[in-house]
Amino acid sequence: MTTQTKLIVAAAGIIIVGLAIASLVSNHKLGTLEREIERSKRTADEKETLSHIAEVKAGEYAKKIEFLEGELTAIGQIARRQDEDLKTISGDVSHARRDVERARRIRAIDTTTDELCARLADLGHPC
Repeated sequence: MTTQTKLIVAAAGIIIVGLAIASLVSNHKLGTLEREIERSKRTADEKETLSHIAEVKAGEYAKKIEFLEGELTAIGQIARRQDEDLKTISGDVSHARRDVERARRIRAIDTTTDELCARLADLGHPC
């Protein structure tokens, strides 16, 4: 073998070794990237599952909010009705207090039962 042939064989050997090393490095990088892709896919699947669960919970909370808003509206209506009833009762109590005060101011006079019933009827109270 001549020197030129030896150089060609050596160059070819270096090229082959270089290609083999490049191939190994490339395969290693590809393996690393494939594992990272798989890990990212698993993470994405987990996050998708968690987001689905969160959406379901959000839907449940929305329904609960609607229900509670309805209950709040009903309670508000009951409270308004009770306020009106209290105003009516307050007016009735005020009238009754004035009637009592008026009755206290009247001098005690010897009266009969019939006269007392007539006075009570005038004040709006049954005998």
